Amino acid sequence: MSKSVCVLMICCLFIGPILLSDENDVIIIRNADSLIGKRIDGENIRELVGNVILEQRDVLVYCDRAIHYPARNNAFLEGNVRVVDDTVTLIADQGFYHGNDRILDGEGNLYLDDGVTRLTAHYGKYYIDEKIAEFWENVIVDDPAGIIYSDHLVHRRDEGFSTATGNVRVVDRERGTTVYGELLEYNSETGYSRMKESPVLVHIDTTDTGQIDTLIVKSSIMESEIEDTARKFIAIDEVEMNRDELSARGRLATYLVETDELSLTGSPILWYQENQITGDSIHVKLEERRLRTLEVYERSFAISKSDVRYPERFNQLTGIELTMWFKNDEIEKIEVRDQATSVYYLYEDMLPNGVNHVTGDKITLLFVDGEIDELKIVGGIEGQYNPENLVRGRESTFNLPGFNWRNDRPILSVPDRTMIHHPIGAVR
Repeated sequence: MSKSVCVLMICCLFIGPILLSDENDVIIIRNADSLIGKRIDGENIRELVGNVILEQRDVLVYCDRAIHYPARNNAFLEGNVRVVDDTVTLIADQGFYHGNDRILDGEGNLYLDDGVTRLTAHYGKYYIDEKIAEFWENVIVDDPAGIIYSDHLVHRRDEGFSTATGNVRVVDRERGTTVYGELLEYNSETGYSRMKESPVLVHIDTTDTGQIDTLIVKSSIMESEIEDTARKFIAIDEVEMNRDELSARGRLATYLVETDELSLTGSPILWYQENQITGDSIHVKLEERRLRTLEVYERSFAISKSDVRYPERFNQLTGIELTMWFKNDEIEKIEVRDQATSVYYLYEDMLPNGVNHVTGDKITLLFVDGEIDELKIVGGIEGQYNPENLVRGRESTFNLPGFNWRNDRPILSVPDRTMIHHPIGAVR
């Protein structure tokens, strides 16, 4: 056999199928520094080394070394793997390209960038035609809204929709807010997200005195959305929260991050220092990370222990609406409006001295150094003083209708979830 005939046979065996590939939608070899043809178990295999470029329709694949399986229309990829599909770039240490299904398996320092969202993980798949990325192990998503950490993530590029599961953590870098959970649904186009399965929100701030101030919220479901460019968190069902000396429970809580406002509904109950407040809805406003006002609407009821030495004695305020003002984290003023009623225990020389029961259209309490300094009553005033001899041992009979001192004040802590991760951008 002549040398030229032998070369022609080799070309037909190893190179010929490449020339027909455009019509058959198979993988095309565009470049390689060297090509070695082999036949293993009756199958033709091509080993490509150095500056490898493969192509299939609109997809380009770059790597240092590839094993091409023409009959199966697959290729094993190794070393600086880079796949480019329209605006998507996917990078990995190694991978496997399934030409018939147009799926790329990537492993080791996996990185995907679609121009808006960047994802990293240890292992993943990219479904080219479906435009779906699925990542596993130490998944990190860098999105304009924040960073998402998880064990597993499915990202649907056309919909801008992602689902993350397992040790999920969403970090809002600008606002200092982190949400923990086990299942996250997120839309990068609208900024809406929903965290399920024991979500916890942690918002860490620093006061003007340098003290760390941490807000913790737990619930069954937690949603986040952007309304007029402002971020809003909504906690749904079995809501619990802590913030320094402030604690609360309820069925629905809404927290506005930018304005530092919290609203509670659904049989809400709020504790501040030694005060317990209930009503149909409660609205808390903070300024410069300090409690400024607390407003209670419908069936307002405030209770506080009058003296730790007399645990059965409770000062009480009720009315349709109640507002509390604060200064330097201390109560400055309380005002109750409409059907206002007050029960206030008296002391003289630190000894109990009976109880006052008063009603009016509006009751105002002024405080100095955390203690009541003045009580004002306006409109429809009625009052009754009960001397100590009629009070001692009968304290419960002076409690107002609806009195319910609760002992289930929530005590929350930041979830202990240590995750190994590398910073976005350190990969490639």
